[in-house]
Amino acid sequence: MSALSYSLAQIEAFASVAEHGTITRAAQHLAKDRSTVSELVEFLETDLGFALFTRAGRSLALTPEGKRLQRQARLLLRQAQAFGAAARNIPNEITDEIGIVYDPFVPRPYVHALIDRLASLGIRVSAWSGTRQEAEAALVAGTAQLAISLARNQSVRADLEWRAVGSIEMAIYASTDLFASGDAPITMLELSSRPQIVMHRTLDEQFARQVQISDRVIFANELDTVRHLLRKAHGWGFLPTHFDADRWPGVQAIDTEVGRNGLTHTMVAVWRPGAGSRATIADTLDVLAGLWKDVMP
Repeated sequence: MSALSYSLAQIEAFASVAEHGTITRAAQHLAKDRSTVSELVEFLETDLGFALFTRAGRSLALTPEGKRLQRQARLLLRQAQAFGAAARNIPNEITDEIGIVYDPFVPRPYVHALIDRLASLGIRVSAWSGTRQEAEAALVAGTAQLAISLARNQSVRADLEWRAVGSIEMAIYASTDLFASGDAPITMLELSSRPQIVMHRTLDEQFARQVQISDRVIFANELDTVRHLLRKAHGWGFLPTHFDADRWPGVQAIDTEVGRNGLTHTMVAVWRPGAGSRATIADTLDVLAGLWKDVMP
């Protein structure tokens, strides 16, 4: 692209004189000296190689060439004004970004509240559900900067750090038609004889010992699908109580021989130091635990 031969100031002066009819009025409109406006127009005419105005005393009239260029000058000035407006807004539009992978058991209202809170801090969030293994892989690859996952009773990778966020309670849920023993506590043998609905596609050994009872597992991490599977008695689920699965039609929390008290699982935030914006990660970590207390009952 060749360099421009004419300045925006020259075109602005030409358009203003054409509109107001005299250099004096154009200078007043532009808040410039009369001599400055006159020179800008003369320099533009010199660069173009033809006159834009015919002069009769202090009054100026557009030449045929000037009339043809007047509309183009107006369009160009509108575009320049739009450019200026966009440029002024850029500092307000620039935001930090963070990618967050969250465990299937993380309450969705918490995820939504986190997105909204970070947006108010100028941080744009990309968030998706994944297992702990998927989350750690995303942190290492740099496709995510933070994970919210179930804690493990083992140390995290040496290149990752973690912080407790909150805890969730869990219970066993099933269709009222799945077990034949009525109100009697369900035994571990009965549970193991039916398929178990699991929301984590991959289970490490320690987590599997806590949540997996049946050898037959149905994986589904979309809540609507889990709800359908439970209602249709395709299996039973060991699920967070905040899902309120006992409010789903035909589904109830069931008694087992170990009692109704389920496990308490700690949720942790995991991140890779030095990956992404340190300030953005720090701001997000500052929000996590307090927001958990606000959102969780």
